[in-house]
Amino acid sequence: MLSSLHMEISDVEHALLDVDTSVINYDKLQKLYENRPLQEEIQAIEKASAKVTKDEGALDKPEQFLFELSKIPHFSERMHCIIFQPGFTENLTIIDSKLNNLKLTCQTLLSEKGVQSVMSLILAVGNHMNGGSRVRGQADGFNIEILPNLRDVKSQDNSTSLLYYVVHSYRSLYVPSGEAENAKFPLPEPADVGQAALVNFDDVLSEMKKIDRDISDCSKQAAKVIQGSEDNQQPFKDIMDKFLARANKSLKEVRESFAECQTQFDQVCMYYSWKPKSGKEPTPKTFFSQWVAFTSEFKDVWKKEQQRVIKEKYVDDANSS
Repeated sequence: MLSSLHMEISDVEHALLDVDTSVINYDKLQKLYENRPLQEEIQAIEKASAKVTKDEGALDKPEQFLFELSKIPHFSERMHCIIFQPGFTENLTIIDSKLNNLKLTCQTLLSEKGVQSVMSLILAVGNHMNGGSRVRGQADGFNIEILPNLRDVKSQDNSTSLLYYVVHSYRSLYVPSGEAENAKFPLPEPADVGQAALVNFDDVLSEMKKIDRDISDCSKQAAKVIQGSEDNQQPFKDIMDKFLARANKSLKEVRESFAECQTQFDQVCMYYSWKPKSGKEPTPKTFFSQWVAFTSEFKDVWKKEQQRVIKEKYVDDANSS
C-alpha cells in the first residue's frame, strides 16, 4: 500500500513540519494516516533497525520508510490535524448550504408577493367552485394538502386542469404584457423545495455535535504537538491556532443559522396552519412534501405558457412586418 503512494520521506517531513500540502496532497496524507505504524510496529521496526547497524541485513523499503516516518516529531498527531481541515470545511459547508436553502425557501413562502397571489387565486377559484355551499364557498383559507391535487381537477370537457387555470389567471392578472416573455416565476424553485424537504433537524443537530467533538479532538492533538515539540512548533502552532479559532467561529455561526432555521420553519408552518394528520410535530419533510409536486408541475405549465407567449409574439411580429 505504501509503495503505491510514491512518496519520499523528505516530502512527508516537509508536509508535516511546515503544514504544506503542495507536494503531498490531502488524499495521500489521508491514506498514509490510515496505514500509519502503531506503537508496537514502531518498536519492532526499531529492533530490526538495531540489527541492521550490526551488519545483519537491511530494512525493506516499506519498513525503512515507516522507520524514518516514526522519527518525525509527533507524526501521527500532525497528520491528524492536517487531514482534518478539508473534511471539516466540506462538512460544515454542506450543513450551512442546507440551512441557507431552507431559510430562503421559508422566506419565499412567507413574504414573496407572487406566492401570496397564487394562494389567493387558488382560494378564490375554490370558493367559486364551491359557490353552492354556504360553508365551503366562503372559506378564508385552505389546507395545503390540496396543492399536489390541483393538476387532477379537470374542466367539464377534460381539456384543461385547475392548475393550468391558476397559472393562466396569474399571468393574466399579475404579469404586465411587456414582461410576459421573461416573467419571474412566482413560487420557490422546485429544486430548492425538494432540498428543503430533505432537511432533518435531528440529523443536522447530531452532525453539528460530531463536528464540535472533532474540533475538540483536533485541538487536543495539536496541543500534544505544541507541548512536546519545542524545536518544531512553528509554523504548525500559528497555523493550527488560526484554523481552530476559525473553525470554532464557523461552527458558532452555523449553530446560529440552525436556530434561525428552526424559528423560520415554525413561522412558515404557523402561517399556513400546517399540522400533519399524524398529530406529530411538523418536520421539513412533511411540510415541504406538500409543495414539491405542486411547484414542479406549476413550473412545467409556466414554461409552456412562456413558450406560447413567445410563439404568439413571433407570429404577430411576422404578420406586422
